[in-house]
Amino acid sequence: MGTTYRFLASIEEASTVLDWFRSLSEQSVESAHDAGVLFFFRDLGLLHSEAKKSPVVRVFAPKRKRGVLTTIGEVHFPATPLSAFPELNKINKRFRDWLRKKPCVYSHRPDFVHDWDYFLEGTIKNWDSDIFALPGGMVALQSGSYFVTGDDNELQLDRVCRALQLRGVNGV
Repeated sequence: MGTTYRFLASIEEASTVLDWFRSLSEQSVESAHDAGVLFFFRDLGLLHSEAKKSPVVRVFAPKRKRGVLTTIGEVHFPATPLSAFPELNKINKRFRDWLRKKPCVYSHRPDFVHDWDYFLEGTIKNWDSDIFALPGGMVALQSGSYFVTGDDNELQLDRVCRALQLRGVNGV
């Protein structure tokens, strides 16, 4: 199962999360992929063909879609159980603590006040983890920017764009 964190960020500040992992005292091997970066902590264990058996972290950077949509950023700790890699679990907890210092803009908690739901589109609210906003993501949200997940397919994006056009959003 692993652990996943979600965050809003401007495209320009996407490197903030990457830099957080790069600044760790634990050494990692970094490799870029289409959606972001994979960090392999080779001193914490072997790289296995299955990510859930490896000390890796995947960071999916926000991207622009359809001109007016920004995908949420995601950080995945796929190791299952994470306790199989105690040092990676410590990194997970430090990252969680760092991210939780940012404003939470979406949660499934019953007592959560949903002030920003209007700007969270597509399947973004279907996930169970809270969504936090980095400073640039919060500014974008406050200025009326719309966010989707990177997993939303073209059909879902078409629906979102049609809805935004009905709202009078320019640039769709």
